[in-house]
Amino acid sequence: MKPKICVSVKARNINELEWKAKRALDIGGDLVELRIDYLENPSIEKLTKLVLDLSNRLIVTVRPQWEGGEFRGEEELRIKLLEELLRLKPAYIDLELKTVKDSMLKFNRESARIISWHVFDNTPSLDELSLITSEMLKLGDIAKIVTKVNGFEENLRILRLYKIYPPEKLIAFGLGEKGLLSRILSILMGSPIIYTCLPGEEVAAGQPTVGEIIEIITMLESKEIWR
Repeated sequence: MKPKICVSVKARNINELEWKAKRALDIGGDLVELRIDYLENPSIEKLTKLVLDLSNRLIVTVRPQWEGGEFRGEEELRIKLLEELLRLKPAYIDLELKTVKDSMLKFNRESARIISWHVFDNTPSLDELSLITSEMLKLGDIAKIVTKVNGFEENLRILRLYKIYPPEKLIAFGLGEKGLLSRILSILMGSPIIYTCLPGEEVAAGQPTVGEIIEIITMLESKEIWR
């Protein structure tokens, strides 16, 4: 299955975020991830029109600082914002594993839940990764596992998850330049989504640009990888 190309965009104000989101789709993105946690004053009033306009091609993310994000407000305010965003029924919503376990968020059938888990200093053992993945898939539609890769073998370790779980329900790759290999190979392993960025707008370490991934997928298509 050819993955959908998602372009992650960040901005400090809603006008800039809207411009970047529309540009991301114009230059070849299938989906756009709004990193709402980067906004200086995120409010549902400012976000409603943008979310509704892009809803069927949208992943919404409000990542807290404790999971590597930029949201600096109280957790209660973040949960309230997530609840309001869910009412707008975006195609996908990205929620941290801890958030889903600790909160009483009410979900809708229209928004697919991406349950995410990040490790920023290493890649845990395959046994630990498997336990976490199993837990995440009980709580959501797609498990997103992102770990720091410090060496070649850790790329293989995280990619082994695609042999254990249905690939269409898994997004697993490594952070950093050393993790770029696992990002690219996840395309071939069957990941449903590949994350990219606008040129010069990296949201996560080692994130490729949308143009680079389009070129790679085009080359793979020329070899009839997805027949």
